Amino acid sequence: MVSRYYDVSISRPSHRVHWAVPVPASEDQSVYVWLDALVNYLTAVGYPESSLWPPNCQVLGKDILKFHGVYWPAFLIASGLQPPSNLLVHSHWTVNGEKMSKSQGNVVSPVQAAKTFTESGLRYFLLREGTNHSDSNYSEIKVMRLLNAELADTLGNLLNRCTGTTVNVQQYFPQFDVQYCQPDAKGLLLALDSLSDEVADHFKQFNFYKGVDVIISTLREANRFFEISQPWKLCKSPDSEHHLACVLHLTMETLRMSSIALQPIVPQIAKLLLDKLQIPHSERSWEFTKRQTNDKIRFLNSDKVMLFKKILNK
Repeated sequence: MVSRYYDVSISRPSHRVHWAVPVPASEDQSVYVWLDALVNYLTAVGYPESSLWPPNCQVLGKDILKFHGVYWPAFLIASGLQPPSNLLVHSHWTVNGEKMSKSQGNVVSPVQAAKTFTESGLRYFLLREGTNHSDSNYSEIKVMRLLNAELADTLGNLLNRCTGTTVNVQQYFPQFDVQYCQPDAKGLLLALDSLSDEVADHFKQFNFYKGVDVIISTLREANRFFEISQPWKLCKSPDSEHHLACVLHLTMETLRMSSIALQPIVPQIAKLLLDKLQIPHSERSWEFTKRQTNDKIRFLNSDKVMLFKKILNK
């Protein structure tokens, strides 16, 4: 329990911070740098004309929590303004297990990293690996392996397999008829039915890595289901037409739901996938992450799509 409150001085002697903003009518004092800096948030949103303040959530690093969690709300309340509703405090990134610093020369340029791994790839890695509760580690080998395994292989290959002309001769997204599904589909159906709520819960808690993990686990289950079902054999037998349609539907339904859920993470890749499946823009909001059965057949976009090009080890 706090037994005593202390005032916070909002100025400092000018000789200590000669570059700071002078206090009006007091030449020997400068405005406390954190008061000056924090007020820039108001400037950025166009205060007082703008109605964007207060934000629902403000994002900051763990090393400046005191200034944003104690001083900033105090400054705002003293000014008659509402503080942010929530603070999202994130941890830091290390590089190859070491603290990132200019003196060590290991600072990672996000611009260069985006050129190496693409903007989508960098976004995916940071949100997939970044956690709020502990520091995360960045290494180029780790980035390459993760992107190749999950974006190129797990996601990209699944799309290629179910839209290839060998198994999907009609180039369509078939309707769903449960009576033609084999017991092997049970695991995938369970994963699909829980995907929307699980991912939403994680995203609401800003645990993006957990949400993506649910999506990737579901995509892996879809790959397993596709492999076990052997559609390359089913397509050769007229008697297996309905079974093949079930396999194709569930595989593409996994891709449809996953790509909608991945829109906050990798919007460009998600758009490519949804465009390929011919999903209308009106059906790309979160409510459509629930499993559907298709009331009509959808035909695929004829354009060839590469969701993510595999990165070669240089």
